[in-house]
Formats: sequence, structure tokens, C-alpha cells
Amino acid sequence: MGMRKLKIHRNTNGDSRVATKVPTFSEFNDSNFEHCENVRIMMINFSKDIQAQGGIHDWTKKKDPYRSMFYRDMCNTIEGRMKFEDGEWSKFHYATERHHLLRNVPDDVNLIDVIEMIADCVCAGMARSGEVRPLEIDESILTKAINNTVKLMAESVELQEDGEQND
Repeated sequence: MGMRKLKIHRNTNGDSRVATKVPTFSEFNDSNFEHCENVRIMMINFSKDIQAQGGIHDWTKKKDPYRSMFYRDMCNTIEGRMKFEDGEWSKFHYATERHHLLRNVPDDVNLIDVIEMIADCVCAGMARSGEVRPLEIDESILTKAINNTVKLMAESVELQEDGEQND
């Protein structure tokens, strides 16, 4: 996963805080349209990363040897031979899958992980019991996810100075 590069042309004509001169109306208008297009592309790129993460959701349930390990631990739990959280698969799953933020928070946690966690909880709750249990994520995790997402997006920008051409 990693956001695609977005080439953004430096342009101060749409912001009174950094403008070096009063732009013409045409310069102002062009700057605003360019900004809106950049945001649109950034959001499309981010949504592609969300889709990619959704495509590998719970991979530890879909591939052997993990799938067989999961089934064994689930059966043993249903039959009362163990607590599911103590199983070999459970420990591996929670340590490996990025979206289990109540058990394991990756250093680079981001909003994609948060969205996957929410989608997982909603889909699991509705399919299994017909309702969604309350979901609480610690504010420090959300703050870290926001900051890491800002960093992820900022690192995807290739800033072009005046005179540089887009490819």
C-alpha cells in the first residue's frame, strides 16, 4: 500500500495568507479550480488505498495454514475446550492484522486502519447478531491515525515550482 504521487503546482493565487500579489480574477479562478482538482485526485488515490486494504482484509482467515488454525481454534472454543483469545490463531491474527486497534496499534496506524476496523465491526455485528455493538477507539489512537494519514498524504505530493511541467 502507498499512495500514488500527486504532482501539485505551487500556486498562491487562491489564498490571501500566502499570496505575493493581488491576482487577476482569471488567476484566482484558475488557482481555485486547480486546488479542487488536486483534492479530488488526492481523495481518489486515498480511496484506492482503502479498496486495496479491503481486498486483503482478514487474510489470516483465508489462507492455510492460518485458515485451518482459525477453524481448529473456533471449533475448540465452541466445544468449550479453550478461550478463543488464548488460541494460536487469535494471537497471530491480532498481532498481524492492522485493523484490530483495541488489541494492537501499529506505529504507522492511519485512517485506513480505522475505517477498516469500523467496517469490520459493522459487518461482523450485523451478520452475526443483527446489531452493531458500541465501538470505542481511544482518542490517542485516533490522533495518531490522523497525524499518520496527514504524513502519508503529504509524502505523496510532489510539489512543482514555477516553470516545472506536469508529466
